[in-house]
Amino acid sequence: MSAAEFEADLVVDASDAILGRVASQVAERALDGESVAVVNAEDAVITGDREDVFERYRARRQQGDDRGPAYPKRPDTIFKRSIRGMLPHKSQRGREAHERVRVYVGNPNDADAERLPDTSLDRLSNIRFVQLGEVSDQLGANVTW
Repeated sequence: MSAAEFEADLVVDASDAILGRVASQVAERALDGESVAVVNAEDAVITGDREDVFERYRARRQQGDDRGPAYPKRPDTIFKRSIRGMLPHKSQRGREAHERVRVYVGNPNDADAERLPDTSLDRLSNIRFVQLGEVSDQLGANVTW
């Protein structure tokens, strides 16, 4: 199924939104049976000290061997993996919910995207954060966004 064939009930804009908060709300919606598309994944932010965030993701990347577990480099796949972590992905219900979620770099169809409540970065007093695109760049992803 290509991007054009995916009919989303909800299109979420992840620009300047906190990754974990968006991922948890998207996971809830997917478990409720909605199909969800997340756009602008590269602009989502991870709060915390810059070097700590980079080190955490580097460590995840280096775990395992050539047989797994493979941790993604691209921002859209990192985002989708975060959503998977908030789903019971080993059960049939969780797998089906995970299939109802699509994550995109940029906005493929220029769809009107909405921001989810309580996910915006501006409500935090802590201003230390890193964009997901920068994390992917550090992990060695081919920067195409």
